[in-house]
Amino acid sequence: MYRPLLLVSSVLCVAAAPLAIAQAAKPALYTDAQATAGAQVYVSSCAACHGSALEGVAAPALKGVPFGEMATAQSLTAATLLDVISNTMPQSDPGSLKPEEFAAVTAYILQQNGYPAGATALAVSSDAAKDAKITP
Repeated sequence: MYRPLLLVSSVLCVAAAPLAIAQAAKPALYTDAQATAGAQVYVSSCAACHGSALEGVAAPALKGVPFGEMATAQSLTAATLLDVISNTMPQSDPGSLKPEEFAAVTAYILQQNGYPAGATALAVSSDAAKDAKITP
């Protein structure tokens, strides 16, 4: 009588394992220090429009399912995300931040979306960033 329930539970656990592995496979594209610096820039230059928790207020969310759906629809990579941010943000004064600040904000966004830190800072010229599709 309880065997079907046990079988269903086992199947669900096995089916969930590849999903956990896929989520853990996000590449390390930035350093911890870079994401920490990005959090500070984000608070002063981005949070008013994108929300203190990247949830989206007057501008799109930069975290979670809504961000993942937008990134997927636009086939964003870490490099294209950095490019968009560098050329269009902050909306009130596009391009007004230093290149390293744009990279740091992008690193912070990646961190907040489950990307791990690594040993190399995110940079426009990074081959890894060009190949890294943004995934939810």
